[in-house]
Amino acid sequence: MVDRDFDAQLSRLFAEPPGFPDAEAFHARVEGRLDRGWALRRLAIGAAGGVAGLIAVGQLIASRFAGDLRRASDQGVSSVDLGVDKLMDQVNQFVATPASVETLWLGAALAAIALAFAVTRLVEEF
Repeated sequence: MVDRDFDAQLSRLFAEPPGFPDAEAFHARVEGRLDRGWALRRLAIGAAGGVAGLIAVGQLIASRFAGDLRRASDQGVSSVDLGVDKLMDQVNQFVATPASVETLWLGAALAAIALAFAVTRLVEEF
């Protein structure tokens, strides 16, 4: 037969960790070791990061990075300018057609109606 009191007492004993008489001293010793030397570690990590940054900048300068970046930037800007010019030409051709203004107003009105329906739907859900 199972003794329910014994099972309950056993469960309580295993649920709590045992207390040691030197727990406070152990805690203080561990905290002391963890807090020791953080200022020196921070200084060393910062200095290592600074040195690594200087080496990286030196490598970028030595590898003609600035000239390559300038050439890539010039090519990118010129291709973007060509793309914008083509897009503006297409927009101008679209607006120049006789029915285009009415089409634009109709599209704007339909977009406003769709937005109004979406807002009313959201209001109904909340």
